[in-house]
Amino acid sequence: MHGYDRIDLVADLDPVAAVRDKELGERIRDYPKLFPAGSPDFGFAIQHGTSWRIGSVGTSDPEGARRSLAAHLRRTVTEQEPAPDLARAMLAAAGRLDPEEGEQLPKDEWEIGDRRYRVIRIERFTLIGGGAMEPPRSTDTDPGGPTLLRGHPIEPLAPAGHWETQLRLNLVGFRPIPGTVPDIVQTEAAHAIRSHPGVILLPPTFTVVEIKDGAWDPIAGGDGPGEARDHLAGHFSELLPLIRAHQGDPASAAELAEWTQAAEEIRATNGYEFAAMGRRFRTVRISRMMRLGRDGPEAPRPSDQQRYGEPAPH
Repeated sequence: MHGYDRIDLVADLDPVAAVRDKELGERIRDYPKLFPAGSPDFGFAIQHGTSWRIGSVGTSDPEGARRSLAAHLRRTVTEQEPAPDLARAMLAAAGRLDPEEGEQLPKDEWEIGDRRYRVIRIERFTLIGGGAMEPPRSTDTDPGGPTLLRGHPIEPLAPAGHWETQLRLNLVGFRPIPGTVPDIVQTEAAHAIRSHPGVILLPPTFTVVEIKDGAWDPIAGGDGPGEARDHLAGHFSELLPLIRAHQGDPASAAELAEWTQAAEEIRATNGYEFAAMGRRFRTVRISRMMRLGRDGPEAPRPSDQQRYGEPAPH
């Protein structure tokens, strides 16, 4: 991967990128600490020639990412009707990654035709300052097109501003907080810094947390601030009634009315901190990064497999 361990710092960005970089600098000053934001995400990437693009992300484990890759391969055969030999190879791989019967083959890299497919690992983090996690930025918007980063280019040498460069350099040595993970996870994180020293930033996601007794409890999320709030509204108006019905204890008319009112209040707000039903909520920004090495984006680590009781990948 050309430029995997370099950053192309550009003095004169285009106007939109310059505004985003300026706001990032303001946030780094206001929220100066990097903090892990939960377990990594997984997905798959596709190499064609020398370029890489994300195929899909958003699964919580490598197994789910392999099944997403299988679905992509099957969809490609149906929609693009490749040559018979290539179609058979795609369907054969999909059958091993997502079999109708038996266990999945835990293989994270496939070469099929003129493309290479790899299961990838994405770290999530947030900026913290003054005892609070970073809220959405003014330049953050809800996606207007495909989600799950489908087709997003992996370009380590895309022009970067001063503050993006600074953040990427800060993230080179980013590791879990000591004492919060098993020793093997720390060891693998240290190895990844050497094997995949490049870092790129990916579009963020957003999580709505409830602030209660000093704790921040995540409830709903989305690819944009508005989508995250809308999913929180759906938590009250749709999910809670379903849960109660499933438990054999249907919600009363008063409860349903209260939840509907809460959903309406949530959808009506534009701020990142708001209240509903006497409860405090805050939308926080979850940043994402990917490590790059000489051979491309980082694949799952052995401890990622072991966390879910999977065998080592082939």
